[in-house]
Amino acid sequence: MPAKIIILANQKGGAGKTNVAVHLAGTCVRHGYKTLLIDADPQGTATKWVSQAEEGARHKIRVMGLAMAGQKIGQEVKQYVDDYDLIIADCPPAVDSPIPQVMLMIADLALVPVIPNPGDLWAATDLLEMAERIQGPNPGLQIRIVASNVRANLAMTKVALSNMAKMRESAPLMKASLHQRAAYVESMLAGDSVHYFGSSAKTAIAEIEALYAEVMGVLKMPRNKK
Repeated sequence: MPAKIIILANQKGGAGKTNVAVHLAGTCVRHGYKTLLIDADPQGTATKWVSQAEEGARHKIRVMGLAMAGQKIGQEVKQYVDDYDLIIADCPPAVDSPIPQVMLMIADLALVPVIPNPGDLWAATDLLEMAERIQGPNPGLQIRIVASNVRANLAMTKVALSNMAKMRESAPLMKASLHQRAAYVESMLAGDSVHYFGSSAKTAIAEIEALYAEVMGVLKMPRNKK
């Protein structure tokens, strides 16, 4: 069966795309899925992140840099669909690149990380509209919003989350969300997901596992590869 393709995309940077992409990839690997992480962002943060992993790390994420592929990225990615169970692509901001639009054409699931504040909600609208248009030629594309970098105990956060849940009928808000936590930043230096830290990062791990389970439910794939 060809790999399921998940893309992380938004109209602008700073919404937590790379954090979600790397953590999803790391979690997929831990659950037994052969996973390829595509770093399509010229900043190369995902590649630098994964490169920090210890030599011979048990759950090392395989990453491939394709930022220079431009409009040919779809052709490049299709070469690997028979070699992996899941391909996760960290896309550059749509305002700067054609890559998100190209990847939406071949994706099974588009995750749109959004920080719960008015500016980020407004910025996400253009990307969501683009994704909806692409559902015409790619009817298998599903779209989900992920609340990212959530700051708890802010009245504005609750209002923004409520608005996110009502943004687009075609792009439901995922129940799982990722909060602002030191563990996510520290995991970059470990070259891994927060699972690396074990029980000391149990709250962050629980968030990632909840998001992973929800993603696998959308894709209709078992939580663990048999």
